[in-house]
Amino acid sequence: MRPGYWILALVTLSAVIGLIMSRDPERAGRLSQMYRDAAFTGETRQMVIMGLAVAIGAFIVYLTMTRR
Repeated sequence: MRPGYWILALVTLSAVIGLIMSRDPERAGRLSQMYRDAAFTGETRQMVIMGLAVAIGAFIVYLTMTRR
């Protein structure tokens, strides 16, 4: 089986599981609470965004310095 079909099957499986999980109100509430608890807030979010900006900037500098 080609890799494209595996990816399509996994995406479809994820969508079906997501629909099943969101259909039950109690389970959907617990899932929403889990997302809220896992989210970055305040200063942590700022630090993550700054870290990503520095990493992307470093990668761009790396690409420009290594290309000839």
